[in-house]
Amino acid sequence: MRRTPAAVAGCLLVALLTLLVSGCGQAPVRVTPDDFALDGPPRGHLTILEKWADPEYAPYFRSAVRAYERRNPGVTIDLQAVGDQPYKDRIAVLAASRDMPDIYFAWSGRYARKFADGKLAADLSEPLKNTAWGRSFETAALDAFTFDGYPYGVPLNRDAKVFAYNKEIFAKAGVAREPRTFPELLAACDRISEAGHLPLAFGNQYGWPAGHLLTQFNAMEVPAAVLARDYDGEGGPEAFSHPGYERAFADLAQLRKRCMGPSGTSMSHESAQTRLLYGKAAMQYLETLEFSYLSTKGGAPRKFAQSWDFFTMPAIPGAAGSPRAVAGGADGLLVANSSPNKALAVDFLKFLTGRDQARTMVRELGWLSAVKGTADAARLKGLPEAQRTLAGRDLALWLDTRADDKIVNPYLSAAEAVLGGRTDAARAVRQVRQGAEQAHRFRVRD
Repeated sequence: MRRTPAAVAGCLLVALLTLLVSGCGQAPVRVTPDDFALDGPPRGHLTILEKWADPEYAPYFRSAVRAYERRNPGVTIDLQAVGDQPYKDRIAVLAASRDMPDIYFAWSGRYARKFADGKLAADLSEPLKNTAWGRSFETAALDAFTFDGYPYGVPLNRDAKVFAYNKEIFAKAGVAREPRTFPELLAACDRISEAGHLPLAFGNQYGWPAGHLLTQFNAMEVPAAVLARDYDGEGGPEAFSHPGYERAFADLAQLRKRCMGPSGTSMSHESAQTRLLYGKAAMQYLETLEFSYLSTKGGAPRKFAQSWDFFTMPAIPGAAGSPRAVAGGADGLLVANSSPNKALAVDFLKFLTGRDQARTMVRELGWLSAVKGTADAARLKGLPEAQRTLAGRDLALWLDTRADDKIVNPYLSAAEAVLGGRTDAARAVRQVRQGAEQAHRFRVRD
């Protein structure tokens, strides 16, 4: 289950920003088309550093590496898998020394951009742009690793937030269909509450679930160009002045008042999920990566596992942003700019994200692949429908991986205050603007 990339970001990104923008005194390696052309059959050695060390995921990646080596006997691969925090620590040290592995993991958005801006990630335009391989990816997932028009990373999976719901509770409450607008969602919550059920199980103990909701509301309420400027800390004195930001906080307050019930939001996300699984709540706002927890194999009661469905956040009438936005992200792999084995690295990535291997990943890990048309291989309920639903949608990257570091914490703090009834939407926006002013001053000073 995903944990907030705000924890991923934090001090590491501040340190990386200093390191990468300075360039550590080393000129970037110039990339040419020849760098991606294999001279004969694949051969050589690759080092790969990634963060899927969990026993639930590690066997898949080891198996994929061995399969590539068997297919290409002239290749050896040193696959190093560590957990989230050890990965952050190790890649920071490697970045400081400019001693990068040939292939390395990155979260989408601001995190990956630090490596691109610091000339530590190779521009992959040659193998990806206007090629069959590039076109095989969901556009939104590839865009999550594209900066200033240049792709620097290869997405492996994509994740998105949806409302999972108990169809039996919906039916008993007289909610005949999935809500198509935000007012319909609020009205459905009213009917579910009147029927004696908690409409929406929501736990914000660690702050990131509220950030996910604001990611969604901001993308719907604020034009994309304005959102990008403000998240990057480039809005100056006018940052976060668009009225959509206040509307987004008001949307959050409405959802809290009419859907989350009087029990508070201080519980954990996992505790909230237990309420959904055991019929104590009608809905939970969760990630597609969590679909495995809604199955009997994942621990859900059989009755629930057979009777749940999902829908995305419904459209908000009169909103100035994208009605097709869905909060989410992607995990990907970057190729080191300094690697002498770029052609071999890209060949391995083409194998790893080829249709057959992507289908294997979907089947074995229960993830949505970033490769189009692969979810039909899923053993897990909901994944094929999710891929069809998300195709062509606008991916709103998690606020805590997209926005400037100095904006994230004030945003999450303001969201928590709104959920707790301690502040209103107007004061919440003022708190965010204070963080934005600090971010702008930092950028101007540097």
